[in-house]
Amino acid sequence: MLITDEKFFCCELDTSFDGLRDIEMTYREKGLNAAEKQLADFVRGNMRSEDYFKTPYYPRENAWYHPGEDDYAVCERIMKGRMISCNFEYQFPDGIIDWELNPTENGLKEWTWQLSRHHEWRCLAHCYRETGDEKYTEAYIKLFMSWCEQAVCPENAHGGATNCWRTLEAGLRMIKIWHYCFFAFYRSPLMTDHVITTYMKSIWEHGYRLRRSTSTANWLTSELTGLAHMGMLYPFFKNAADWKEYSLRRLDEELELQFYPDGFHYELTTGYHGVVCANYKYLLDIASALGEPLPQGLSQRLEFMYGMYPKLCAPDWKTPALNDGGRANVSAGCKDGATYFPERSDYRYFATGGKEGEPPRYTSVAMPYSGMATMRTDWSRKAVWFFMESAPFGRGHQHEDKLNVNMFAYGKDVLSDCGTYSYDSSDMRKFILDTHSHNCALVDGLGQRRRVKYKWRPEQIKELSNLRWSFSTEVDSVEGCYDEGYGEQLLGVTHARKAIFFKNGIKGSYPFVLIIDRLSCNDGSEHELAVSYQMNVQPYTVENKLYTADFGDGVTMSVIGSIEPKVTVAQKEPYLLGWRPKHAAGGTNPEHYPAPCLQYIKKGVCARIVTALYPSDNGLVAIKDIDASDRISDTEITLTFADGGRITVNESDYPCSDKNEYFPQ
Repeated sequence: MLITDEKFFCCELDTSFDGLRDIEMTYREKGLNAAEKQLADFVRGNMRSEDYFKTPYYPRENAWYHPGEDDYAVCERIMKGRMISCNFEYQFPDGIIDWELNPTENGLKEWTWQLSRHHEWRCLAHCYRETGDEKYTEAYIKLFMSWCEQAVCPENAHGGATNCWRTLEAGLRMIKIWHYCFFAFYRSPLMTDHVITTYMKSIWEHGYRLRRSTSTANWLTSELTGLAHMGMLYPFFKNAADWKEYSLRRLDEELELQFYPDGFHYELTTGYHGVVCANYKYLLDIASALGEPLPQGLSQRLEFMYGMYPKLCAPDWKTPALNDGGRANVSAGCKDGATYFPERSDYRYFATGGKEGEPPRYTSVAMPYSGMATMRTDWSRKAVWFFMESAPFGRGHQHEDKLNVNMFAYGKDVLSDCGTYSYDSSDMRKFILDTHSHNCALVDGLGQRRRVKYKWRPEQIKELSNLRWSFSTEVDSVEGCYDEGYGEQLLGVTHARKAIFFKNGIKGSYPFVLIIDRLSCNDGSEHELAVSYQMNVQPYTVENKLYTADFGDGVTMSVIGSIEPKVTVAQKEPYLLGWRPKHAAGGTNPEHYPAPCLQYIKKGVCARIVTALYPSDNGLVAIKDIDASDRISDTEITLTFADGGRITVNESDYPCSDKNEYFPQ
């Protein structure tokens, strides 16, 4: 191990604690075995396991388990050396775990890193607490000691420089896994003095690592939360008070540094917003269980974090999958919010499946700093819901997708981007990061390139986005602009997008959205200008300007354009287009499948392209045609209906502003 026996016993334990006062003398005069016995006796008599187990048994994370696999099945599997990481299973020969191994065929580094999160160990501890069967203790000791023997704590290395001591995993181990295991097992007769001492030495090494090598963003909150747990749970280390004070102070500060004033985490990913919320929840849980004070006002300041979930909530009570975040469960997020803020009737509404509380008082809401707008007809599960973003690039996990749109209607996800993918170097990962997998615009087949010149500035957290909006009972409108270049050469084309949501329809139609895209080349040169929509189902039909996809149960999604569309499925060259990813891992199975990409393409110096997104729950399409000139200065749009009637809409009748009311809570 990094720490020597002499340093551990003679320098790092707080000898003001009864039972440890003369441990240095024991070590120097009686030897290592005597010192280990003295420490182990102190631990067995003084650890606060009853208080610790006031914290919940947190839900397992599904990337380490088979669907439907309970804790007992997990235990049987890992005792045979069959381990799962990042949804990829591997059988270690003879059941002996090589913690440095990467068995994935695509070299997925995350597999090895995340194997050292040790989620499965908690299953062993949970089953031991329920049964008292010492086979679980034996399995835990075998895994724990093998990891300690193989995984040498680095003295000085950046966060991801090692396979087993990446700082993110170090923090996560110290939040809800290692402590749960130790408090379950430490009084077992199989837990020898040496095993207990090895555990405490490794705790010190985790403190050493996390106090010196913290990183940023969601990683930082995991690292600091783990360090806070150690400071509270192991006060007999000389550094424990510093671990606790430092981590609590930094966590308090990060609430201001990492959250936009409208409540979204600065990585602008639903998944990592949830990670950060969870870290603060774990902090509240352990502090409450141990009676530890937290910085004044910290818990109250967490309230706005949970507000992201109702604001982005689709009718199926999930958020859109933004950047590297999946579709977060709104009920689960609001359950934590309702626990800590029971006065919030909207949190209680989602937490209880609508049985208690009230839905939010808004139907549509803007998040002007994080650049998100969510519009809906009502709060029912069959509502028509539309989302558009004109967001800053954010702090991390970004996709090149400014002005992306999503739509949900009549219980179906009728329009969404292609989601996320494993963090590898594959073509599919590159596709997912790029504009080609989103509902945005391409220029000469090139996507947005904010990443080329982007550098995060801390003051950005207080800056408004360029989102503008206007909401009413009849019509919602929202607009934004992208002008930061396309392709590696940063072609100077500006894309301005406006969406008008007719929540009550027009002329007896169902609710629908008009999208007006204006693309203009800043240097006067001519380019291929394309607006793309990722359509996630087949079959589909195309009739002139009308594209229709069947989602089943009578629900269809039609896209009607001012020009005829091009449909691309399963294109590989010159770039990927018309694909959807499956959840990726390290195996050999195909990790994507063909899906239509619908494009409206104009060649020129500038163009106005108009599309109507028209969902229906009876298969009928009220709007059959759109007549709109391609001149970017024009504002009139003529809609032709199925009965032959025509209505002209003037988009200037629906102005947007960044001064409209929104609801920050």
